Amino acid sequence: MAVHKYTLHEAASGVYMITDGNYQNMFVTTSDGVVLIDAPTPLLNLIEPAIREVTNDPVTTLVYTHMHNDHIGGAGKIAASKLATPDLDIYAEGGTAAYLQAKHDPSRPVPTHVFSSKTTLTRGGRTFELEPDRYHCVSGDVLIRMPQEKVVAAIDIMAPDWVPIIDLDLTADIFGYMNAFDRLLSLDFDALITGHSGRLSTRKDVQKTRDYVRDIYQTVKRINSELDTSGLYAENREDEQRLAKELFSSVWVDAAKEIVTRWKDGPMQGAELWAESHCRAMFMYVRFSD
Repeated sequence: MAVHKYTLHEAASGVYMITDGNYQNMFVTTSDGVVLIDAPTPLLNLIEPAIREVTNDPVTTLVYTHMHNDHIGGAGKIAASKLATPDLDIYAEGGTAAYLQAKHDPSRPVPTHVFSSKTTLTRGGRTFELEPDRYHCVSGDVLIRMPQEKVVAAIDIMAPDWVPIIDLDLTADIFGYMNAFDRLLSLDFDALITGHSGRLSTRKDVQKTRDYVRDIYQTVKRINSELDTSGLYAENREDEQRLAKELFSSVWVDAAKEIVTRWKDGPMQGAELWAESHCRAMFMYVRFSD
């Protein structure tokens, strides 16, 4: 089978990020085998050659950051391959584990180790701090920190050089998502692996994305506060629903126009593609939860 081109970045000694220019995958060499973080479906044929480029040791441990198929959908094939040990340890936080147990998806094997609070994983002289979070996935996320190496993995929170994709990266908890950037910046790290883009992220990348999301929030909140809903409630349910659609959609459409004007020329790409969906997701939060 043909192997597509990949690039290998060494984030710290023995800590690697594989990328095809879009998706990213992380693995770490230890004296007790390889620790693999996620198994993205688009990178499935690249993981083994990338690991074999630096070590002949097997994968002994796999950590799921969240349940989304695009990031762990290759786990079943990895677990069944010669790349991994037969007794592969798979770690996941409780929400992800519960989802996978109910899903019965062979491409995403159920974890062998489940945790519900901050957990320290040690493998072959390496320390991984696994912390459950709620910045993105409805069933839960895991923030991974390697304190000695100053490397952090926060998958799907952002992508360097680009605004988030649809609905603020499919974020289920807007409040948790907005606060996650400051939580990230409170950590001591030199390299951040986010799951997407062709390069490692930096603190400045986190700050830029935080500024963009804050701009979305402030703009939507202001326009929503100016919305006149005095005539919204009508006796006719159909008329009421039609008016609600017109009023509510006007908020995210108007907000997106402002956002695109401010962000279309940088410092990140994609505002003209995704701003309206970002403003719509933010409107749902501002209108009903803020």
